[in-house]
Amino acid sequence: MQISWMEKFVQKGTEIIAPVPMAPPGTTGLGGFEVPSSKGGTLRSDASALNVGVLHLVPTLEVFPLLADPKMYEPNTIDLTDPGELEYWFSVLSEHLPDLVDKAVASEGGTEDAKRRGDAFARAFSAHLARLMEEPAAYGKLGLANLLELREECLREFQFVDAYRSIKQRENEASLAVLPDLLMELDSMSEEARLLTLIEGVLAANIFDWGSRACVDLYHKGTIIEIYRMSRDKMQRPWRVDDFDVFKKRMLGSGDQKPRPHKRALLFVDNSGADVILGMLPLARELLCRGTEVVLVANSLPALNDVTAMELPDIVAEAAKHCDILRRAAEAGGLLVDAMVSGLDGPKESSCLVPLMVVENGCGSPCIDLRQVSSELAAAAKDADLIILEGMGRALHTNFNAQFKCDALKLAMVKNQRLAEKLIKGNIYDCVCRYEPAR
Repeated sequence: MQISWMEKFVQKGTEIIAPVPMAPPGTTGLGGFEVPSSKGGTLRSDASALNVGVLHLVPTLEVFPLLADPKMYEPNTIDLTDPGELEYWFSVLSEHLPDLVDKAVASEGGTEDAKRRGDAFARAFSAHLARLMEEPAAYGKLGLANLLELREECLREFQFVDAYRSIKQRENEASLAVLPDLLMELDSMSEEARLLTLIEGVLAANIFDWGSRACVDLYHKGTIIEIYRMSRDKMQRPWRVDDFDVFKKRMLGSGDQKPRPHKRALLFVDNSGADVILGMLPLARELLCRGTEVVLVANSLPALNDVTAMELPDIVAEAAKHCDILRRAAEAGGLLVDAMVSGLDGPKESSCLVPLMVVENGCGSPCIDLRQVSSELAAAAKDADLIILEGMGRALHTNFNAQFKCDALKLAMVKNQRLAEKLIKGNIYDCVCRYEPAR
């Protein structure tokens, strides 16, 4: 009897929840890559927000051209001028610190030097938090996005360039191993059932998030794979925020009326592993089949277990070995130089001649401030008429209320009880599927 892709993934789950392996000493660098050369590797501190170390790459920063009203745009959803909110989120970051230090030290081989730097990082970040608790405006206007940026900047200051590198690699491997079976399952579905399953897949896979205290606990308890399986099997609608039917009508039309496909979609991806490979890549593939160009938008620098723009081409190349649609689109988008041996795929491969591309967003944080994006992203946005923001950082902590000149879909699983109560009057693990037509 053939086992399902999910059963295979559950079997691989032991690799995902095993203790984090120590990286061999001296393997610093962005997962073996250099800093993106298109930026000249120059870094600057962000004078308009927190003057603490390095983050944004120069000379890239532009306002995202698809914001409906850049002057009115406020990225942060949570108001940290409320002392109660400030105290709560400071406590969340403080509680997460020991686990983060462990990962950072392991990523550098667990050497004495790495341990010293880990302790120094923890002291420095704690000192920043203590200062901001006393004086919230010490580094300029403070939002949750700034706090999360500050943490990443501090890590880089102490030469921890990619604390979750080994975790990302093993989650990518486990997910790529089952992707072909998932794609076969999707291809056997009707158009309507497939679209719903794709969105459910994005929401369910968003649980693999090392930035969420609740999810870190699930990793440590070894239950995260089972929660993922349950999420995919029992994704009950309506979700807490559920605009799927409106999105479906735009995608599939109603009756005999078939809508024109979007010209270009920008997919702002979140975590490595199942999130991007079993969630966002199959959605990207569906858009490609409909004749929509797809641009995967990812971080320029590592932050938590978020996938980076440097890592995506390798992930796409691996996925393309088993999927003609992804292979042809990746070749058209310049991600694959040599045509690879054609793999088996569904009946739709001949319809895909549109490109799949990757651009970096210009930042290294779990959130994104769309007033400061890379010139590549700003250029790619010129022809886009669909934006998909995925994950808590980019779709909830920031940009939940952002309005755009084009269609926008915001997808996330809420992995913090307080955020769920404040933002959507719901509970932890509730899902958000927010669709807003062009303004």
